[in-house]
Amino acid sequence: MFVKICGITNPADAETAIAAGADALGFNFWPESERYLEPAQAAGWIRELPDTIVRVAVLVNPTPAYAKEVAAIGGIDLLQLHGAESPDFCLSLVQAQVPLWKAIPMTGPDMPLPDFHTSRLLLDTGVGPKFGGTGTAFPWSWARDLIVADPVREFILAGGLSPENVAEAINQARPFGVDVASGVETRPGRKDVYRVRDFITAARSV
Repeated sequence: MFVKICGITNPADAETAIAAGADALGFNFWPESERYLEPAQAAGWIRELPDTIVRVAVLVNPTPAYAKEVAAIGGIDLLQLHGAESPDFCLSLVQAQVPLWKAIPMTGPDMPLPDFHTSRLLLDTGVGPKFGGTGTAFPWSWARDLIVADPVREFILAGGLSPENVAEAINQARPFGVDVASGVETRPGRKDVYRVRDFITAARSV
């Protein structure tokens, strides 16, 4: 089970997640996020993280220039587009050789799924104007239906996951991976070492 710990804001939390066995870390470069990092200030310590960890820059409705600027930061492996980016916008980045995932806000069952020109999609809860990190889950059967209907893509399940419910979420949805931010925090942007460890253990126990 692929596990991403998102909303990392400092080197200590990054090291905690890596030591616990995370596969990927997410860094939020959207200024309106509670977990916002200024890219230029964070680039130094992100670059020093082990190459074994996938380092994901989370962006919301970026301009093409900003997306390419962040993708070029040393140590950043790919972008996670978490806003209302269009398939054409994603295609333009792919054509510019910018690796990316696309986050999809889950607002109901039987959602149409456009081609965002990436083989990996993240399914998150759609809550008003917020873009992830809400701590709210959506019905996992919605994810399961998408996953069954599209076996070629790799789906990552997010939205309201925690050490207490991640095993059940995986059992119901059967995703490629899981992603958590608020469910392993003491407060926004500060991870709880025990909850990070428990989350990864529970995800891999299924």
